[in-house]
Amino acid sequence: WSCLKEGAIRRPAERRSAMQSARALQLQRRLLEQSMERRGGAGGGGGAVDIAAFADASVPRDTAAALAHWAGECLRWPPPGRLHEFMEVRIQHPLGLHALSRSSFDPGDLVLSEDALLRIPRLPNTVLGQLKRRFGPRSPFLLPAIAVDWQRAGEDVRQAVLSLFWAHPLLDASERGPLLEENFLACKELLEMHEPLRAQWEPHDLLRFLNIADLNIHSDSTVPGHSDFSGLFVVGSKFSHSCAPNCSWSFSEEGYLQYRAIRPIAPGELFTFSYVGNGMSLVMSTLGRRRHLGSLWFVCQCSRCLGPDLTRRLQCPECGAPKLLPQYAEQDGTSIDWTAARPMSEMIPDAPTWSCGLCGSVFSKDNLPLEDEAQLAEHVPSVMQQEPRSAAKDAQALAELREQAACTVGTGHWTWALATFAWLQKCLLLLHGSPTFRFSERDLQTASIAVAQWLEESTPGNSEQRLPALLLAAQLAEDLGGGLDAWGYDPCRPLGGRFEARSRLLARGWRPAAGGALAPPEAAEPSGAAAGPAARGAMGARPFRATWG
Repeated sequence: WSCLKEGAIRRPAERRSAMQSARALQLQRRLLEQSMERRGGAGGGGGAVDIAAFADASVPRDTAAALAHWAGECLRWPPPGRLHEFMEVRIQHPLGLHALSRSSFDPGDLVLSEDALLRIPRLPNTVLGQLKRRFGPRSPFLLPAIAVDWQRAGEDVRQAVLSLFWAHPLLDASERGPLLEENFLACKELLEMHEPLRAQWEPHDLLRFLNIADLNIHSDSTVPGHSDFSGLFVVGSKFSHSCAPNCSWSFSEEGYLQYRAIRPIAPGELFTFSYVGNGMSLVMSTLGRRRHLGSLWFVCQCSRCLGPDLTRRLQCPECGAPKLLPQYAEQDGTSIDWTAARPMSEMIPDAPTWSCGLCGSVFSKDNLPLEDEAQLAEHVPSVMQQEPRSAAKDAQALAELREQAACTVGTGHWTWALATFAWLQKCLLLLHGSPTFRFSERDLQTASIAVAQWLEESTPGNSEQRLPALLLAAQLAEDLGGGLDAWGYDPCRPLGGRFEARSRLLARGWRPAAGGALAPPEAAEPSGAAAGPAARGAMGARPFRATWG
C-alpha cells in the first residue's frame, strides 16, 4: 500500500524547517511518553479525543463518537487529547475502517499503547478438551464465547465489540454460505448446552462476535504468561496488514498492546503490521502469502503482493537467467465466496504464465518445475520449524536442500535463500561446539553475501527479515574476522540508509571505527591451548534461530 505523501517540491530552507519541526515533534513525543510512564500510564489523560480531528468525514458520526469514547478509555499512548496529532481513521474500500499516520516516526518509536476493550484469556486445558470432544475442528472458533466473563464485561462493551470491529459482510446476507452456516449451527448448539451464554446471546449475534474475534484478536502464545493478554483492541485493530509492514506489535508487562515503528513512517502513510507474524514466512512467495492470508477471507493487496513476485524467481529455460517471474491474474478477492468449502488453491489460483525479465520469453506453468517447487516450499519451512537434532545432521540436511533448490528452482528462489540462511545458523552452532567442520570460512562468507544480496533484491522493505541475517553475519564476523564488508554488509550503513541498524550492533558490543564504519568488539584472548572460534565463543554463541511465523 503506497504512502500518501505530499508531492510538492520544497526549497532547501523549507526542507530544513520541516526536518527541524519533525525532530521537535519527535522529541516532544518522547518527553510525553516518559511523562506518561512516570504517571503510571493512566488512561484518559490529556483530555478527551477530538472526534472531528481524529475521524475523517468518511467515518459515520455515531461510529466516530463511539470510537473516540473507547479510545479515551483504553489508550495509554498517545494521550487521548492529542491522539489526532499522531493518527487519524478513515473508511475506504477495500480497507474498511483503518488508521493512518499524521506524524513522522523513526524505527523504535512507540506508535500506540492500548488496554484491551475485551480480554479473551486462555481456558484451562480441561475445558479445552471438553470443547474439542464436543465440537471437533469448530472448537477454536467457539472458544472466545466461553473464555469471556460476560457479566463483568457489561452490555456497553458487548455492543462496542459488535459495532466497532470488522466482520464479514456475508454475516448479514440472506445466504451465509456453507462455512458460516456450519458455524451458525455450532453457535446454536453451544447456546443450548451453556445456560449462562444463552442468557446473554442470540445465535446470530454470537456468530457475529465469534467472527469478529476470529478476525481481530491480538494473541501471543510464544511468550510465557502472555496468553491471558489476548483480546480485542479498539484502535490497534484499525492497523492494516502489509507483507512489508512498518510496525510490529507486542504486549507490555501490564498486558497493554504496543505498536512500534520498524521502519520510518511518514505522515499520510497507513499503519501496517503483518497478520502472519514478522518471521520468515514473509519471505515466501506472493502466492504462498496470499493463500496463507486467505484463511482470513481476503486477497492481500499490499505493495509487495501487487508488485513483481521477486522472491519466486526461477531460472529461465531459454536464457538461464534467474529472471523468470509469475504473471498473476488481477484478483482483489471481491468475487471469491470465502464461505464455500473449496481448497484455497482453487480460490487463489497460481499464475497461468511466467515471463523472463531478461530475454522476454513466456512459458506456461505446465512447462515449469512447479511440482518440485511445491515440495521445496513445504520441506524447507518444515526443516526450519522442526525440533533441533544435532547441529551437524541439521546442517547436512540443509546443505542438501540448498543444493536441491539451486538445481531445481535456482538461487533466486526463496526456498534456496531460506535454506542457505538456516544452513548458516547451523554452521554457527558447529563453530562453537564441534572440533571439525565440513565447510570452509570462504563457504560461509560466500553464503552470507548471497543471502544479504538476495534479501536486498527480493525483500528491500522488510527490515525484520533482513535484520536476523545481518546479526548472523555480525556473529560470524566476530568469530572469524573480516569485518561486516567481508560478510555482505556495508560497515557504515549495514541495511542501507532506510533502516537503522547501527544501534542494534552497538548494543551487541560493536564499536565505531574510522570513516563511520562499525568494527566488531575486541575479543578476549582464549586461555590454554584451545584457540579459534570454537574456544572464543563456546558459551556466548547466539544461534539466531529466526522464527517462521
